[in-house]
Amino acid sequence: MAQPLKLGTLVHSLAGRDAGEHYLVVGILEPNHVLVANGLNRPLKSPKKKNLRHLQARQQSPDVLAKKIQRRKARDEEIAGAIREMTGNSHFRGEREGNEPDVKEERCH
Repeated sequence: MAQPLKLGTLVHSLAGRDAGEHYLVVGILEPNHVLVANGLNRPLKSPKKKNLRHLQARQQSPDVLAKKIQRRKARDEEIAGAIREMTGNSHFRGEREGNEPDVKEERCH
């Protein structure tokens, strides 16, 4: 069974449509599920439910941010900024943003 994660932990999604994306844990549900957000297309007001088996823990966010998440005082900008800082990725855009469509348009003349 997977280890329980703490609020504010940076995680990397291993499965699903969002595979390869980074999130912060913003809620703990059942023993095997957490809520994650990235502050962009997954804001704090609509976090994504993820199974712990589909996540890989990376590192803990700063204590200040983890406490804000716990008190529900964190902002989406802080979440996105923390992910950007911890991953070292200045081009962090969120799940599926900027990807090419799977189906190419065919035009009839």
